[in-house]
Amino acid sequence: MNTTISDNIWSLWGILKRPPLGIILFLVILSCVFLGLKIDRDVIVFIHNNPQYFYIGTFEIITKLGDATGWLLAAAFCLLFCIYIPRSKYLHRYHDRLKNFSIKFKFIILSCVVSGVIHHAVKIVLGRYRPRYLFSEEWYGLSPFNFNIAHNSFPSGHTQTIFAISMGLTILFPRFGIIFLLVALLVGLSRIILIAHYPSDVVFGAYLGLSTAILLKRYYLDKQ
Repeated sequence: MNTTISDNIWSLWGILKRPPLGIILFLVILSCVFLGLKIDRDVIVFIHNNPQYFYIGTFEIITKLGDATGWLLAAAFCLLFCIYIPRSKYLHRYHDRLKNFSIKFKFIILSCVVSGVIHHAVKIVLGRYRPRYLFSEEWYGLSPFNFNIAHNSFPSGHTQTIFAISMGLTILFPRFGIIFLLVALLVGLSRIILIAHYPSDVVFGAYLGLSTAILLKRYYLDKQ
């Protein structure tokens, strides 16, 4: 069992190192470092001092789309429906169609959960202070291995969630991909506007959600 887990971890690391994912990951990390050193603080301070320029009320509504709980509950309900309903003698003829839908719902759930686990691990390891501490305590930087998730900022969980969901839906329904990803961009922007996250938190959260969904398509969905 331990050998299998170890092999899977090294296999995933091997995938991430190969182009184009390895190159993109390197560029994303580089951009996050640059944002953290040069831009993040100034952006948040500007928004904090000039809230009248931003549609705060609108973004408070938009940001709720990044809450993982609602997406997971909806997908889990639909998955259970697809699994158990075909057992009815009246709906058995829809078995194949519902089985196909169940695979899609599993893919969406996995995209959200796997990227969420990685997001929490990174959050704990880096322990970056949330923007609110910049104004209340004048804290800006990292507090590594901080297990108080509510205090940690990098990466953005709402952004990771909505980009994983949106990329998953784009893979399943490419015709509406632009709409899905536009919604994801608005949610990511809302996290900055509401001073919940720094821009670099949002950039890495978006990368995490997108790359996880793409990898799961290749190594899970395409093999079903």
